[in-house]
Amino acid sequence: MTLDKRNMYRLPWSMNDNAIAWLEVSDICNLACEGCYRQRITGHKTFEQVKEEVLFFKRWRNADNVSIAGGEPLIYPHILDLVALVKQNKMKPVILTNALALTPELLKELKKAGLAGFTIHIDSHQGRPQWRNKTEKETNELRQQCADMIAREKGLFVVFNATVYPSTYHEIPDILRWGQANIDKVHGLVFITYRTATTDTAVALDNTKRAVDFGKLSYVRDHFDEKFVTGPEVAQIIEETCPEYEASAYLGGTLNFDSFKWTAGATVGSRRKVYGSVGKRTMELAQAGHHLFTGTYLAYLSQAKIGRKVFAMAALDKTVGKAWRNYIGDVLRHPGHLFDSVYVQSIGIIQAPDVQPNGQADMCDSCPDMTYYDGKLINSCRMDEYRLFGGFLTVVDKDKISQPEPAIAADPSRN
Repeated sequence: MTLDKRNMYRLPWSMNDNAIAWLEVSDICNLACEGCYRQRITGHKTFEQVKEEVLFFKRWRNADNVSIAGGEPLIYPHILDLVALVKQNKMKPVILTNALALTPELLKELKKAGLAGFTIHIDSHQGRPQWRNKTEKETNELRQQCADMIAREKGLFVVFNATVYPSTYHEIPDILRWGQANIDKVHGLVFITYRTATTDTAVALDNTKRAVDFGKLSYVRDHFDEKFVTGPEVAQIIEETCPEYEASAYLGGTLNFDSFKWTAGATVGSRRKVYGSVGKRTMELAQAGHHLFTGTYLAYLSQAKIGRKVFAMAALDKTVGKAWRNYIGDVLRHPGHLFDSVYVQSIGIIQAPDVQPNGQADMCDSCPDMTYYDGKLINSCRMDEYRLFGGFLTVVDKDKISQPEPAIAADPSRN
């Protein structure tokens, strides 16, 4: 099925009223993932710095949750105090981590401090010790270890992210099937398309139109000759693997009217079977209802076990109606399945910034991952351009620049 915005709900998030606040506590990490957009320049922030940012988000972002990111937040020395601070300010603390430093002991302490859950990034291109040269199917063993550890602690949700490279696109079904088999433990899956700029074909200009040495950025390569994967292509392979899946919500781009930058859906099923998905009406009710009763939009479900009450939307949502009919048919064929728990599992797709012919990037409209920098909100995926060059760069083909001014080096003293 081709993605069609007419059949999907445009998420209502905006800059000042957004479900997510992205808080970076450090640029130090214990892994060096391919495609990462952060490099070490400043190190750990002080607790006073992050406290200031939490209060900024509470005032200007109206966030439901604070995504505590990095670098690697689990090695941040004040992580327990920070989780407690976010909780005290009536926002949900969510840690975005590679889980390399996660232990059962730390998990207990984080839960005690008020943690709501995790988004764990695991994929086969992270260069993890003992996991090098593994396929995504083989890497599911590591995902399972993390999911089981968190499930044993109880009361915490977990979403697993994976970057999709051209070479691993065909392995998406292996991650998807693993997630579905663990629908009782895994609240969501997110697939992030890989993007990089290349110095062999492009020149970067700063906001004064002067050429800069953008090879200093961690997500720039000398060359890249594979075709990038797009969000709709990821949606297509998900639907081919799981025909019951339907994407039901989206965020478009800042430049292209037809782009899908965030694509969201949620399947309904048990551990035995996927019955269907929620549709645009259910997505709309979830967002509008959450905002009506709590004052904020919703990013993460606190639990996957929704139960058969999700089928109450069948009268209003034809997609849920289809899932309801599949469920009833399954129970009639197998009466014992009536006693199976019913879960909802989100499946999201994020398409990274796409550079246009004019050198500008098509970003996520109403970007959920905006972060605090120098007193303002900026897109977190491009913050190193601010840190090194004072603002967003324009990337243009070399053959469109006749004689660019000499490149200037990045200035690591910017912060």
